[in-house]
Amino acid sequence: MTSPRVRVAWRGVRVAWRGVLLALGALAAVGCGQGAPGGDAPAGGVEREVVIVYTGRFVTLDSLAPRAEAIAVRDGRIEAIGTRAYIDSVAGPDAVHESLPGVVVPGFTDAHAHAAALGGVLESVDVRGVSKAVVLERVAAAAARAPAGAWVRGGGWDQSFWSPPDFPTAAELDAVSAGHPVILDRIDGHAVWVNGRAMQLAGIDRAAVAPAGGRIVRDAAGIPSGVLVDDAIDLVSRVVPPLDLAQRARQLRSALAQYASWGVTSIHDAGVSLADIDSYRALLGDGPLPVRAYVMAAADRATFDAVLARGPEIGSGDGTFTLRTIKVVDDGALGSRGARLSSPYRDDRSERGLILVPRPQLDSIIARSLARGFQVAVHAIGDASTHDVLDAFERAGAAGRASRFRLEHVSMLRDDDLPRLAQIGVIASMQPVFVGEYARFAEARVGAARLPWVYRTRDVVMSGAVLATGTDFPASDTGDPIATLASMVTRQGYDGTPASGWLPGQRVSVDIALRSMTAGAAYAAFEEADRGELRVGRLADLTVLSDDPFAIEPAALRNLVVLRTIVGGRTTFQR
Repeated sequence: MTSPRVRVAWRGVRVAWRGVLLALGALAAVGCGQGAPGGDAPAGGVEREVVIVYTGRFVTLDSLAPRAEAIAVRDGRIEAIGTRAYIDSVAGPDAVHESLPGVVVPGFTDAHAHAAALGGVLESVDVRGVSKAVVLERVAAAAARAPAGAWVRGGGWDQSFWSPPDFPTAAELDAVSAGHPVILDRIDGHAVWVNGRAMQLAGIDRAAVAPAGGRIVRDAAGIPSGVLVDDAIDLVSRVVPPLDLAQRARQLRSALAQYASWGVTSIHDAGVSLADIDSYRALLGDGPLPVRAYVMAAADRATFDAVLARGPEIGSGDGTFTLRTIKVVDDGALGSRGARLSSPYRDDRSERGLILVPRPQLDSIIARSLARGFQVAVHAIGDASTHDVLDAFERAGAAGRASRFRLEHVSMLRDDDLPRLAQIGVIASMQPVFVGEYARFAEARVGAARLPWVYRTRDVVMSGAVLATGTDFPASDTGDPIATLASMVTRQGYDGTPASGWLPGQRVSVDIALRSMTAGAAYAAFEEADRGELRVGRLADLTVLSDDPFAIEPAALRNLVVLRTIVGGRTTFQR
């Protein structure tokens, strides 16, 4: 549910079949021996020095050798994998040995992240998951600390938590903001709550006109009430003082450190602005990033033209930075009634949501991106938007299939559109952490008849489509990938509700869930030869968990703890 562009500090599986030559009888209980018993070795053996030998319990996700006891890592890649005895026999006397606790899985990927927005969250007023009264208390405290005239920024509010679940008003913020302009993003990034001072600075009054693709929420008298939706957010965001490069780079550094603490070894950063691309380059000046970044540039005119002129950038910073995707936002979000539906919202019969990109413009963006070698990812949440975007992908033909189109969110998918994902070769990039949030309001928005179209994760997998999963944080309740794993298997929010699971027929196995967070995400970024499974030749990107997700009860998945994160053989986080 991402923002169309970075406006303020807050925002910003099917695994491809591979050809394998198998020697009969090679598969063993732990590790498989290609030329050696008990393990995999690289072509030509392991005569070269092996820098690190990790021992422990490894879940490889390689169907030929699903478990291992040790791996040998050299120059950031897995040199050998298999039994401990085998690795000891090939590692050489100069190898550094280290025992890893818990259980090691392929490094997590957040396939829909917002690093700049996360960095902003870490330095702003966080109002996720709290009552309106607590929101106002936190704004009052921030306003009391702020220098005279300074903006108070924050986000994460969600009126579906409140009773009644109505949009808030500028007057409520005015009462606690002590004259400071205030801007607070809704959790989905598709609406903001501002106070009277912010609207005054932006020139938003009764006569203000919302731009195409946006909405100014008004009271019964027609006066702007303090909530701006989708492209109307620009009316106020353009007067918010921008951060300088040093501030943005600091926030990005903090965000990447946070991702590493969650066990994330790679992010797909969705909808990145030119300013935030500059922030990445500033960090790359200090060396490789602590988390690999697969960047999707925003499709606003300035960013789009500049990025296309330069062309794709793959594997900079010792393989930690790639920019090869254009991210388009086609509609809004379901929570703020901006997602484009084929028929009106159940709880607002006058509203069907927004179309943010005219159809000829969408075709043009796709064609120009493909011509310059870019992948295209399109945010589509409502069923009408999803249908139209699939039509646009289909019109692109074979070139589009080769480019691995991505449909971001896939929040509502009609029965007639479900098989089209695999038919067109579209990757479904979904965020199962929204299960808990959608359980609170989805039926009110779309009604019982359309509810089975919402977040149909299992149906997508069974259709044969490639599934990649992420969190969309901070547009969701959490950025912790453990929540993705638990939500997929239990269909519960991170707090364990609803007890019986929401639309429980969409539950998937631990294996499917993990693959969507690793191998599926790697495929979505053209990285399936390097990441997603623990195999010889792959990057040594590892997430160390406190327990084996395959061996515990589904309800216990949310209690897993990340003990260590390793990127290319480098430890980026350790508890």
